[in-house]
Amino acid sequence: MIKWIFFDIGNVILNDDPAMAFFYHEIFRAIQQNGRQISLDEVLAARERSILVERNGKHYEAVMKQFLGDGTWQKVDKRIRRTLAENWTEYSPLMPGIVPAIQSLAEKFKLGIIANQPREVVGILENLGLLNYFQIHGISQIVGMSKPDPRFFHWALDQAKCEAADAIMIGDRVDNDIKPAKAIGMKTIWLPLSLDKKAYEPKTDFENRYFESLKIASASRMPPLNESDTPDGIAEDFEAIKMQVDRLNS
Repeated sequence: MIKWIFFDIGNVILNDDPAMAFFYHEIFRAIQQNGRQISLDEVLAARERSILVERNGKHYEAVMKQFLGDGTWQKVDKRIRRTLAENWTEYSPLMPGIVPAIQSLAEKFKLGIIANQPREVVGILENLGLLNYFQIHGISQIVGMSKPDPRFFHWALDQAKCEAADAIMIGDRVDNDIKPAKAIGMKTIWLPLSLDKKAYEPKTDFENRYFESLKIASASRMPPLNESDTPDGIAEDFEAIKMQVDRLNS
């Protein structure tokens, strides 16, 4: 019987797409500042190739390494992350439709978070009135572990005093959420939301270009390759989350 449900945050509770658009904007700006004659099309093509061919969830690091090189890319990465953390509310808006799903599940199950996020996200969830729905706050920068490390999932289960078989992990990434959670015995629900389900309208020309690239390749929509990373359920929209939970709990 299911007792606990654990949520990812990025592209599940908060929309990561604007943050990643900003990330790539700053990557492209750093490339230009370093005197490289690289077009935006080339940068976005490298991003798409990293996801589609190499199945690299950390495509942004691969792109920075390719166009900025060792020494420089780490400094750029650190600067971008610091800026994003300081402006997380602006770049990671609430996903429409997730709040009713959280509220509904909280009536029947205990909820927790297992997410690769900066510590600032705790204050954002609190300001949104969502933090108190979750009894376990597994935030990578606070806990000192990150997905897909299985120790992070074990930590959350230990905090909850819950057996893996009695818990569900809900996430947008097959590589970061589904595969590692399934490997330790948790049930899993994949949330590969399309852009229209996220209902975010690009605000700049750069965001428009980035979102066109997202339609070609998205780390959130990389499909499973084999049984080990095949989710127990798939929710194509927020309303389907509860339906999948009920099915797995039946």
